[in-house]
Amino acid sequence: MTGSEESETAKMSRLLYSEMERKLQDMFGPEHRTAAQIAFGGAWQSLNKMAHHGKTSLQSAVEMVNDLAKDFSEVESFNITPRPPAEIEVDMRLKNEKELPFKQKVAPFVELESVCIANRVHFQALFDKERNGLRCSFNEGFSLRFKTFLGKLTVPINGNAVLMRDPSKQIVMEVSTKVPGIDLPVSFTIPLVELLREARKRST
Repeated sequence: MTGSEESETAKMSRLLYSEMERKLQDMFGPEHRTAAQIAFGGAWQSLNKMAHHGKTSLQSAVEMVNDLAKDFSEVESFNITPRPPAEIEVDMRLKNEKELPFKQKVAPFVELESVCIANRVHFQALFDKERNGLRCSFNEGFSLRFKTFLGKLTVPINGNAVLMRDPSKQIVMEVSTKVPGIDLPVSFTIPLVELLREARKRST
């Protein structure tokens, strides 16, 4: 790499770092900003590598995570770590678990009742240009609660899901998961932001 290329990469890294920091600081209102813990583990080295590959996808990923985080309440900490070449790791901790009612008939005697959010939400995400959304690999944080002929069962969302915007620009989660009593995986589109906002209204 020539000196001029290094200079351009360093310049882009600084711009990208500043942009990420500004967006993340804007995630929380004044009442949450002190509690919010914005961490960039090894960020400078990672951002140098990311800047060399371009910053559009990373900015798009941060933008979507930013918009989603604004609709969570009672956030204790929020960490976002760049993972070269274009992935981010998100680790969010909440004061309380959440259960968001979301009824949907799945099959005879099987009904989705709610979306459950744990105290910790942890996933890796990569911006998918074709879907115009985030292709996420969830480690923990989300699960679906079903009412079945066996009683109520909770199924964790592990592995792949997609965070994207619907026609009204609201963030939804597309997920495919095994459902008790059904042989093939079932796909759901969960209006995540809508459910979070409804929960906030009920708590006020």
